[in-house]
Amino acid sequence: MTSPRPSLLATLLRAAADWAGARHGAPKRGRAERRRRSRQRLKDRAALSDLFRSRSGDFAGQVVALQELVVNLNAERDRLRQQIALHHELMEDLGRRNACLLDLCAASQHEAEHWKRFVEGEREREADLAEKLQLN
Repeated sequence: MTSPRPSLLATLLRAAADWAGARHGAPKRGRAERRRRSRQRLKDRAALSDLFRSRSGDFAGQVVALQELVVNLNAERDRLRQQIALHHELMEDLGRRNACLLDLCAASQHEAEHWKRFVEGEREREADLAEKLQLN
């Protein structure tokens, strides 16, 4: 920590600077003005540093939140991809089942037509027999 009283060397240097400034027409209060401006610059820098530090903390929190959001979105995307793959498998399975059912329906239709023709043939034979019996 600096002492409140300036050192002898600092006092001598300031006196020499004042004397040199006075010889060249600079006012004595120039040193005080420069110190005031220097202190103000230090305060401004400290304020900016605090502002940047607080903003960086805010940004760090936002970055962490965004990283968590990205992780969650990636997990959601992976889950949706798995669901899509499962749905594709189910759709393919349903397509295969549908094809099998269509084949079974076609076979049943063919068999039904066969039995229909068979029954019609039997009816015709019965009708022919009935006619022959009536004629005799």
